[in-house]
Amino acid sequence: MSGRFATVAPMRQFLFAVSIVLLAACQRAQTPQPVVSADLRARSLFPDAQSVACAKCHQKEFDEWAVSQHAHANRLVGTNDIAAFTPPREVTLGSFDTKMSVENGRFIFAESFSNQPPNIFEAGAVIGISPLRQYLVGAHGGRLQTAVISFDPRSNEWFNAQGTEDRQPHEWGFWTNRSMIWNVQCAFCHMTGLRKNYDVSNDVYRTTWDAMGISCVQCHTAAEHPATNGCVVCALPKMTTNLMVETCGSCHSRREEFTGTFRAGDRYEDHYRVTLPDAPTIYYADGQIRDEDFEYGSFLLSRMGNKGVACLDCHNPHTGKLKLAATNNALCLQCHIPPGQRGAIAINFVNHGHHSMTNAGWLCVDCHMPETKYMARDPRRDHGFTSPDPQLTIDLGIPNACDRCHTNGAAWDNDWTKKWYGEKMERPARKRAYAMAHAARADDSAPPRDLLALFESEEIPAWRATYAGMLAPWSDRPEVTAALVAAATNSNMLIRSAVLRSLAGQPSGIRLAQQMLTETSKLVRIDAAWSLLGSDQFPAASIAEIESYLDNICDQPAGALRRAEFLLALGRQAEAESWAQKAALWDPSAAPQHALGRILHAVGKTDEALACMIRATQLVPDDAGFHYDLSLLYGEMNRTAEALAQLKETVRLDPKFGRAWYNLGLASAAAEQLDDALAALQKAQALMPDSPDPSFARATVFLRQQKNSEARAAAGAALKISPGFQQAKQLLEQIPAN
Repeated sequence: MSGRFATVAPMRQFLFAVSIVLLAACQRAQTPQPVVSADLRARSLFPDAQSVACAKCHQKEFDEWAVSQHAHANRLVGTNDIAAFTPPREVTLGSFDTKMSVENGRFIFAESFSNQPPNIFEAGAVIGISPLRQYLVGAHGGRLQTAVISFDPRSNEWFNAQGTEDRQPHEWGFWTNRSMIWNVQCAFCHMTGLRKNYDVSNDVYRTTWDAMGISCVQCHTAAEHPATNGCVVCALPKMTTNLMVETCGSCHSRREEFTGTFRAGDRYEDHYRVTLPDAPTIYYADGQIRDEDFEYGSFLLSRMGNKGVACLDCHNPHTGKLKLAATNNALCLQCHIPPGQRGAIAINFVNHGHHSMTNAGWLCVDCHMPETKYMARDPRRDHGFTSPDPQLTIDLGIPNACDRCHTNGAAWDNDWTKKWYGEKMERPARKRAYAMAHAARADDSAPPRDLLALFESEEIPAWRATYAGMLAPWSDRPEVTAALVAAATNSNMLIRSAVLRSLAGQPSGIRLAQQMLTETSKLVRIDAAWSLLGSDQFPAASIAEIESYLDNICDQPAGALRRAEFLLALGRQAEAESWAQKAALWDPSAAPQHALGRILHAVGKTDEALACMIRATQLVPDDAGFHYDLSLLYGEMNRTAEALAQLKETVRLDPKFGRAWYNLGLASAAAEQLDDALAALQKAQALMPDSPDPSFARATVFLRQQKNSEARAAAGAALKISPGFQQAKQLLEQIPAN
């Protein structure tokens, strides 16, 4: 299941807008009713009427498309699926036994769990052809659910698309639950002219589409004209290279969706926010794909993507296949053949790669576009065009392409790369990786200088936007504020957007947001309005646009929580609590429980907030942030012993959490554990060298111990860090001289 959150707009009037007619999600020990209505089946046939019309003038392109992955991205079950269900077979995956069969022409799953009667499902449609097929079954509220048990036509076997995970029915990620709703997670990138049509009030989908699969008009948005000799004449808009790449990116990206109305030729930024490496655990620190990131984000981060290379330089848009072979390096050499084309570096691939053509490892893509398998069996190449760097594996745990062939270990890999490339390994990517990793581990007291330097010198906009996002914890520091404000006039909307989000709540951020409320980019407008949320500067004129955006995303827990945050800022506390409760109900995992706790705390329901935050720490006991927030709530409730215990657990889990050590020192002092307080504050000072707070707190503890000279020294240390620290000045004046 893709989870890319894309959508497109309505197309030709004679194509059919089709309603989903579905049965209940499961019927115990009963024969299921048809998943799709006869009307839907008639209107979802392949090829669709519009594409047939296109073929009258574009037969070659039609023929190429008709056998492509795009054409069959989503389809009704049919003869291609008989082999998966016959003869009847039974598969055990984790806790579940599933029997597949064809009964009276219907493709049936019978899923058994824990000796209970089987749940019977009918597969009415299917995503994909190869390397895997995921089947869709009906559920309540207009939903189609994406079955996790998937079929590999190459090996003729069923497997779990979630790998070795054995998710249970009560978990968010179980396939019949909200995380696997096809209408929102998969449909947009597998259909033509899809309209999600989510009914917010009733939690119901009334989804329609123009055609199953990705047909001609999904990418071309043909303009309609009167028929000539029975043939539809279409005027395809001429797109710039950037708009063409963004049209591909509308599906081939991990992103947040704003509108649900993208049409080919639209600007990506008016409909989506692409996910960049400032989002934790999504990319590796050097930009390599980690989670299911697809291609567009990596491409934006790449040097090639910023030197004018475009999707169609390598890919035939109709077949979906490469224009030249990668298996003999011809694809890459169209630009990198000496003396170099289109500004590309000239490469003699044998000398450059140090692998002969008789050995594995001589292909450009194996080193610079390594494959990662997603959904257990779907290998996808990284489009960041990174270079393997075993030193980053040693220092930061970042994978490198060498280890995909060699088993000698990163140190062995590193010895050879040093021998072959020497100082050339000191590449921008290495600096990025160290700076990103440093920033991810840094305490919030001192801005990472290496990251700030990169932010000011970076040439690739997507990386600069990433750095801006990573600098958010230090946005109140003068040097960071100045750098972010200077970048706010950059022509790239990703940078402007990231600057707004990082400066949110700061006086300079409020001023910038006011100036950007009328930007042409929806991405920037939404971030400008959102950064003013909760202040008296929030513009009433932005409410409609924000509410439309929230309507589009509030069918999932993250969107519901964002709506709760919006309503809370508007003072609509009861509605905010309702949406937060809804998110926690939809997803009982730790993060929504923790977020609900914060909302309940904000509306004054402290005891209920406490219960939620405790639940979050129980669900994910190794999350230092959850324990830290719980400690602060205990402290606010004057439950010092519990606060102290949670702070100790926080620093055990994250020994470099300087602010937690500082609060542990304060809590220990409140509990009259003065020596422990001094030790914790000393640790905090070491981790927060630019903050005067730990030294000042140590001065107060020394004073309580009547150690006046030590108290004066500590207060002086605080003033040395922050000469204007009035409390430290006053304390220093009050300390008796010995």
